[in-house]
Amino acid sequence: MEAMGILSEALLSADAKDREFEAAVREHGGHVYRVAQAVLRNHHDAEDAVQETFMRFLRQQRHWAEIRNPRAWLARTVWRVALDRRRQFVPVSLEDAAGAVETLRAAGASAEQVAVHAQTLALVERLISSLPRELRDPLTLSTVEELTSAEIGEVLGVPEGSVRERVSRARTILSEKLASLMEKSRGR
Repeated sequence: MEAMGILSEALLSADAKDREFEAAVREHGGHVYRVAQAVLRNHHDAEDAVQETFMRFLRQQRHWAEIRNPRAWLARTVWRVALDRRRQFVPVSLEDAAGAVETLRAAGASAEQVAVHAQTLALVERLISSLPRELRDPLTLSTVEELTSAEIGEVLGVPEGSVRERVSRARTILSEKLASLMEKSRGR
């Protein structure tokens, strides 16, 4: 009879862990997805990164009690997973590019306006990618996914004040680079 008690206890414990995992997915799934989407900019890749993140969380089940802030743990994990995935794939999909062109055409933009828009986006992306990582990552999370400074701090593991300062520095650098490029183009 004691074996039945141990088995019942194990089943109850497993059921409680399942409920805890489901609660974590419900509570943090949206935030985890937004972080993945900010890095990958592709719905399907972001979903894959979210799934991988929650699988890692599930594998850490024995250590859940040691995780002080599950939201921050999940955010840092999905950030790393998404960065790893981004290194494996082309950053901008043809779907994204075609969608942007179609949106501009639907708005009545001319072929020249579409081309200028595409060139401007490419230039801004190059300028952002040229920033040091400590500035690029907070700027990307702030502007692309519109995460708060607190959320970005959770993702990157830095204080909220540092996030605000880094985003400000990144924007200043980008403004200076754009101004310099515009001056050079006028001087030609």
